[in-house]
Amino acid sequence: MTLTAGSATWQETLSTVFLHALERAGDALVAMSGHEVLVKAAQVRMRRAADVIDDCGSPDVVVAGVYVGFSGPLRGHALLLLTPDGARRFAGLLLDGVVAPGPSIVGPNGELALGPLQASALQELGNVTISACLNELGAYFDEPVQPTVPQAIVELTGAILDAVLADLVADVDQVLTARTSFTIGGESIDGTILILPDAPSLERLAQAAAVSHR
Repeated sequence: MTLTAGSATWQETLSTVFLHALERAGDALVAMSGHEVLVKAAQVRMRRAADVIDDCGSPDVVVAGVYVGFSGPLRGHALLLLTPDGARRFAGLLLDGVVAPGPSIVGPNGELALGPLQASALQELGNVTISACLNELGAYFDEPVQPTVPQAIVELTGAILDAVLADLVADVDQVLTARTSFTIGGESIDGTILILPDAPSLERLAQAAAVSHR
């Protein structure tokens, strides 16, 4: 399925959705950490599934990711991807707040990538940011989009994305990506948010967005 429903309006709608969502994510991160946090979507676009891995860098590059599945009026997968160094720096800034310790995360080479507090902070970052996006998308429908418990992982980009894209490429050839930056105390950390609805959800969202602009 290729999404063609009013592409210019569709892109504008998605940009507005993510702008609002990430502003709210920033507010939630401020409340959680006590630091001023600015979250921005630098670029929102629909991309061919085959191009997503290239957009996130080489498939052999290690990234720190948070995975969230979602169901309800929209079904699919969502990911927040950061560099491991960016994830550690962000976790360090968030750890002034209350973050319950979780399991350590080992990278693809068997090395300790994130300690238990860092892993929990990364999960909270992904949960807040992705949930804000899903809440904004769910506002187009009569029922909320339901996220799963976030899972933090440090792995090769290709390994992470292959697993989720394999569930989609049979019936959809476009996914939604947002290049994102987080700024805390003047320090900027870049990331990527991927919202990956299945084909029926993507069409449903396109139709709902088009109706909202009539």
